[in-house]
This record gives sequence, structure tokens and C-alpha cells, in this order.
Amino acid sequence: MPAMVMLRVKTPGPEALDLLARIETELHVGAQPQTAGFVPIAVDAMEPAKAREAVTEVLDSSGLDWRKHLELRP
Repeated sequence: MPAMVMLRVKTPGPEALDLLARIETELHVGAQPQTAGFVPIAVDAMEPAKAREAVTEVLDSSGLDWRKHLELRP
């Protein structure tokens, strides 16, 4: 069963979409906003903590203050 990481789009716009596209490209996953801006990300072959860490690393390496645009849900 894949690990799930949940994000929420806080500030819709091109920056949030760029960040989600980066997650898709680097982790080879789907990262499309769903109802109310929630973005479920299923990461295969990773433990939940490692999946969350991988998503955070991609966001941190973006060069943007991603926390203005996305919220990493518990």
C-alpha cells in the first residue's frame, strides 16, 4: 500500500501549481488539487515518514517559500 502525504493549497496561483508540478516530476506521482484544495499524494514503496520527508525535500529545494502557498497536513 502506498504511503499518503496530504497537502492543502493555501494560496492558489502559479506558484502553488509550479510546486505541485515539481512534486509530480521529481517523485513521479500525481499531485492535483481535489475538493477544497486538498492534494493527496500517494508515494509508492516508501514508509509514511520517508514519503513526507521526500515531499518536503522537493518543496524545500524549489527556492520558493512554499509554506506561503501549500500546507503540509499532519
